[in-house]
Amino acid sequence: MSGANLADHSILSVTNNDRMYGRTLIKTFESQSTSVATYKVGALVKYRCERGYKIIGEPLSTCEESGQWSGEVPECSFVDCREPEQVDHGKVILTSNATYYGAIALYSCDINYELDGVSRRICLENGTWSLHLPICREIQCKAPDVHNGAHVNIDTNSAGGTARYTCPRGHNMQGNATRQCLSTGKWSGRAPQCIAVECLEPKKLENGHVIVTNGTIYNSAIEYHCVPGFKRVGPYLRKCLETGNWSGEEPKCEVALEEPQESSSLGQNMGIGASIVVILLVILGLIYLKLKTPVPVKNTDNIQSAEMKDDRSASVVSYSSFSDRNGYRMPSSIYSNIDDENMYNSPYEETGGESETYEPEPVSNGITINGVSVR
Repeated sequence: MSGANLADHSILSVTNNDRMYGRTLIKTFESQSTSVATYKVGALVKYRCERGYKIIGEPLSTCEESGQWSGEVPECSFVDCREPEQVDHGKVILTSNATYYGAIALYSCDINYELDGVSRRICLENGTWSLHLPICREIQCKAPDVHNGAHVNIDTNSAGGTARYTCPRGHNMQGNATRQCLSTGKWSGRAPQCIAVECLEPKKLENGHVIVTNGTIYNSAIEYHCVPGFKRVGPYLRKCLETGNWSGEEPKCEVALEEPQESSSLGQNMGIGASIVVILLVILGLIYLKLKTPVPVKNTDNIQSAEMKDDRSASVVSYSSFSDRNGYRMPSSIYSNIDDENMYNSPYEETGGESETYEPEPVSNGITINGVSVR
């Protein structure tokens, strides 16, 4: 069988040709005139194309018994990948301004966009561009970091956006108040710090002392106290303002002319006084009840004044029920058996002097009733 025909820019390889001792014969379009002219039936021919060309047709052909090659002889066509696809928000550039085999296409994105995918594609032997078409995505910055209670306001997270920081009342900002979202997807600079306003240490108080309750930063308070014998003139409490100054005027401790009576002491004194009054009333009530209760008096001869009346001359004693030892009853008149001359035995005797008073003279061996001696 005669040799197979070759198209331009084609390469032929022949196998199963024992006339060449089983070796594979490679033949090109330029060398086909000097190669073996006949092939064994059953020999296999494979067509390929030079670099930059692609085969059009069936690449395999067999030497048939009829002495002909099966199929048609394929052709080699120049490889052209054509213009590469464009991308949104980006562009593509051909380095050699050509689209044939081996050409290179470079991709890039517009400002504030980043490439998602490969940036370089090559025209392959099969006439296609390598890999997948990239995408241009909008650059987005993540949420910016915040420190020490600061607040941040963001207009947009896209590249070129601005983040503005503010500090709470009573705090000063240390650092930049604004940051920009860069094309790298990061915020410019660093997040600022919010530092609390701090007031100066309070001055010492003469004849008193100052108590700092919770430091000297914003909204903290200090108390002023005077030593005994001095009174405070000015505020008791001062606070640290956002301006860094203490509120109000600095108080003073002056000598106290009068000790102010505290409401608590007044109430305590009133309570004590009320208790004393109640106790006195109870005591007086007990004394009154004690005096009102009658006291029994013993019937003895030594207590004569309790039985005597003030008007001695009006006393009359009846002896109608008296009797002697023999049962003889006494007469109705106690003076019937008494002689006139012996009726009175000097019951009263002048004491002399200028007082002109009389005192009874004691009479022995008898009974005296209202100054009258009864024998």
